[in-house]
Amino acid sequence: MPVLGDDAVFAAVVVECAAEQGAFWPFHDRFMAGDETLFTELGLNRQATFEGLDADRFWACIENGETFPIVSASYEEGGQRGVQATPTVFVDGVRVDPVWDEIKSAVESAAAAGE
Repeated sequence: MPVLGDDAVFAAVVVECAAEQGAFWPFHDRFMAGDETLFTELGLNRQATFEGLDADRFWACIENGETFPIVSASYEEGGQRGVQATPTVFVDGVRVDPVWDEIKSAVESAAAAGE
């Protein structure tokens, strides 16, 4: 959920474009680590090449805003669920503190309930 303005929306669009070619997590992780180079054409080209993406397809996706509806829908859903920051974690529709022990416990409980 992009909550920090235009740069966050741009990052979310880029990550979704990378996801179309199977590279969601590498781009996500680099943005979340604060890699400012991904806000430059050179940095995006370097990461896309490193991940083996089809550069033309990747750039067309970004420039055409193909993934903006996905980002927008995610933002709206987050707002409806009361999300105000990232990370916010839900397990089986219930908000969980984004701490490993809490997440693990919630997943185990949900799995046990589903048995």
